[in-house]
Amino acid sequence: MNTLRYCAFLLLVGAGCARQPMGSHNGPFNVTGRLNDSTWYGTGELLRIKEPSQQLQDVRQLNLLVYTDIDYPGMGVGPNPNTETGCLDGECTRTQILMIYTIPLKKGRTSLTRLAKRSMIQNQQTNLSYVGNSGGLVKRYIDKGVKPSWVRVSKIDEATGIITGRFVLTLNEDLTVYNRSKNGMPEMVRFTDGRFRIKIKDVLLK
Repeated sequence: MNTLRYCAFLLLVGAGCARQPMGSHNGPFNVTGRLNDSTWYGTGELLRIKEPSQQLQDVRQLNLLVYTDIDYPGMGVGPNPNTETGCLDGECTRTQILMIYTIPLKKGRTSLTRLAKRSMIQNQQTNLSYVGNSGGLVKRYIDKGVKPSWVRVSKIDEATGIITGRFVLTLNEDLTVYNRSKNGMPEMVRFTDGRFRIKIKDVLLK
């Protein structure tokens, strides 16, 4: 499965912004943090993807997908309809998508560099995408090895399947996006104080 097909698959899997457990800051969102020193929040999913040849208990890594409809620099008057719910209620116009791949299903902190080495898919890397009104890519930021960049699994509740964790990300603009917006948006984005508390969602490939 190549990178583009895999990303498209993950987006389809996460197409519904399902209501999740109470957020990590005792608010309604299951993913929160600060993006370039501004409050950031969204609705996340932790996907455990099982290939047909695998046993579910043998899948020891997760993919974190987060959607939000928060405005971003240069977005202008769109998207339409303009919502700002963090995609909590499922009725939202997505503006940003954050993906963190191959998070180990165990307690501990892992750098983004190590996450990338765990991937079996070429060029799969943590990224933040800004999308337009029709869902097309406007700008993307990717992991290029700049520190600090890590994700930590702090707690695993075996009874409920809820994972609690934190993340700090430093991402650079992906210059390979040929039609990217060139409207003065920064060349680097930083997530700080990132937190998530999400129930694992099992995805069984056929």
